Amino acid sequence: MNYSAIILAGGKSSRMKYNKEYIKVNDTFLVHNQITLLSSIFDEIIVVSPNIDHYSDFNVKVVQDILPGSTPLIGLHSGLLASTNPYCYVIACDMPYINLDYIKYLIKTHKLKEALVTMNNGFIEPFNAIYSTNITSNIENFISTMKYGFQTFISTLDKDILSEKESSNFNPKIMFKNINTESDLIENFNEFAPITQSFNITKVQQNEIYSIDDNVITEFPLKLFINGTLYSLIMMSPTDIEVMIIGYLHSHLLISKMSDITHLNIDLKAKRCDVKIDSLKKDISDKRIDIISSACTRTIPDIKDDDLPIVANNHVFDLKSIQKNVGMFNKESILFKETGGVHSVSFIYDNKDILFEDIGRHNAVDKVCGYILKNKITTLDKYIITSGRISSDILLKAAFIGIPLIVSRSAPTALTIKLAKKLNICVIGFARGNKVNIYSNIEKIKMTF
Repeated sequence: MNYSAIILAGGKSSRMKYNKEYIKVNDTFLVHNQITLLSSIFDEIIVVSPNIDHYSDFNVKVVQDILPGSTPLIGLHSGLLASTNPYCYVIACDMPYINLDYIKYLIKTHKLKEALVTMNNGFIEPFNAIYSTNITSNIENFISTMKYGFQTFISTLDKDILSEKESSNFNPKIMFKNINTESDLIENFNEFAPITQSFNITKVQQNEIYSIDDNVITEFPLKLFINGTLYSLIMMSPTDIEVMIIGYLHSHLLISKMSDITHLNIDLKAKRCDVKIDSLKKDISDKRIDIISSACTRTIPDIKDDDLPIVANNHVFDLKSIQKNVGMFNKESILFKETGGVHSVSFIYDNKDILFEDIGRHNAVDKVCGYILKNKITTLDKYIITSGRISSDILLKAAFIGIPLIVSRSAPTALTIKLAKKLNICVIGFARGNKVNIYSNIEKIKMTF
């Protein structure tokens, strides 16, 4: 056989929040399942990854990137150089729906050109494709000109393009799907808590009336049990559940660090989360059950003025960088674009951002706090951008975790501004385009024009 298989697994996974090589479906690593399936067709499988030990139980060749950078083209370059066959089928490690019949169809159809790719929804798909090993120098030359786009590179090759009609019998809607976020993982593989649900609705637009299928965000009820006692019922979006619970416990002053939690288990089928905390910070035995809705309710306990968590740092943030990140934030929320029913919070740190979304803006901030605790991230020079109003309880959640700056597309409340000045937190509202309103601690912002 003149074909090898290449799995690209070495890319960054900032949206997934962990390395995509460790995505599990039904207790099996997705990339391991890919290897098993591809082994039924290919004698040689090449995985491009720096994590050699992750593949020690498989008969595969593991290679690392040779060229510097982070584009998938660099991984393709290393995989093609490692192949002992003249042509390679290529897929990414976050594509769960391998269609063996389609791979066989590709091989049968391939006319030994530099590439065989598929047109899907009007775009050329770079994966689920075949490439010649002779194009490694093409990749080197392309990247040397500071170009990195995969589809742009494909346009330079001698190629065949399969039409959407040719691939229609192989369910391309599923076949080319990939897992970019934990939301995607839940939506595709958890029958008990889909992130969105489809409903047939009647749409009225100008003088037209018609029926369409519309995706609506899921409002998921999760019972939180602490040491066997039902503590609260949280209405939430079923994504990033673990970090939301961690952040929620921290915001409620039940824990101060990750090690306070000795056990945490989420059962989506039963709609419950069980947490064990050996040394609870307060007595919850007589607590009346809270129902935390997705609406704007106060979701943290009252505290005395003397116990307010003052953020003790004076880091200065660059306004131009903030505005740039706000611009990116406005384009990132896929769930909002799809459903219009979520709040978004972006955690900005170390020149990258992690996006969290939920039907409740409090939940979204708790997800950030939980992520910080779980990953032991220092918050000295970090900040959050939120789509919703900055209320006092949102400010306090940030203060508890030590975040010195909150940026919003919306407005703060009067109490928020008063508290921010006390707690040494800079609050920026109405961050849109080149405009911002700075409500407190302006000394934390460097402005250059």
